[in-house]
Amino acid sequence: MRVTPRLLLLAGAGIISLGVVADTIPSAPTVANYFLGNASTAPASGAAAVKSAAAVEKPQAVNGALYAVIAPTYNGTGGTSSYIRLFNGGAATATFSITMVGSPSGFNYGTANIQVPTRAAPQYSLEEIRVAAGALPLNDTSYSLYVQSTEPTAGYQHVTFNTQNLFFENVSTCKFAMNHTIQSVVNSKVLMNIHTSLLPTYPSQIEIHNYSSSQINYTATVIEARTGAIKGTTTIPIGANATYVQPFTTLQTAVGWTPTGNELHANLVITDTAGVSPAVQLGQSIVNQALNNALISMSATCAVNAPVVAATGGGGTGGDGGGFGGGGISY
Repeated sequence: MRVTPRLLLLAGAGIISLGVVADTIPSAPTVANYFLGNASTAPASGAAAVKSAAAVEKPQAVNGALYAVIAPTYNGTGGTSSYIRLFNGGAATATFSITMVGSPSGFNYGTANIQVPTRAAPQYSLEEIRVAAGALPLNDTSYSLYVQSTEPTAGYQHVTFNTQNLFFENVSTCKFAMNHTIQSVVNSKVLMNIHTSLLPTYPSQIEIHNYSSSQINYTATVIEARTGAIKGTTTIPIGANATYVQPFTTLQTAVGWTPTGNELHANLVITDTAGVSPAVQLGQSIVNQALNNALISMSATCAVNAPVVAATGGGGTGGDGGGFGGGGISY
């Protein structure tokens, strides 16, 4: 039986927390001893020859093997802009370090350290990330983003929206799938940034396929994505090899949640009431009513870190309201 370090916490500031991934890179100020790698901000070393007055010092190139890389991104040309959604599956607030590299120049513009509450998946524009990095205005076509987090189950999604033709798209490309990493330590699966009823022109539907040969009762925990606040839970029975497809508003109603204000997105955590790994394939789609009800898949989500092969340590606490404790997600 697999022993997991922490479970998806549903009380506190984030969803899943796993064991710490050790690191020796010292340049990130808040989590210097834990990052898998970090871009140096020191000038690139040159020859001993005297430089001209016009010479420009540049940061060292980034070793992308130590990062999750988001590229290409879109900076508004032709109406298409990129948005980055950061998912914290940890037991406490997680730091995401995002180094912005110019495209096509490769110039290192700087690094943003973004705090994401537990269970949350806030969305950021490229400009918001640039401001957080304290970077100079873009002198390139766009950016490539190099992402790190000490939270082993940290995830992200890269989506685009075109203001001219109103087209949404999930353009996430992953080295590691988010749910593969999550399931390497806890018995749950996650959908992030589902549209709530406050986006009626672009309603979301969820798709849950039960690949078990038996009917299973699954627990669905509904979470407000911006803050990580839990809105409620409901049970979804799904027959053997059957598929559950419903508008997300069905789950809103089931947990008694009417979104208001900035509650535009929701996260959904699926667990098996028996406490074992859920035998499901998860998906979500947007019905784009601005484009003749075109159905657009928004299912792909990426992990910042590789799945945990061997995990040790304690973990968060369980209890009422749920918590990712010592052996899997519990609510």
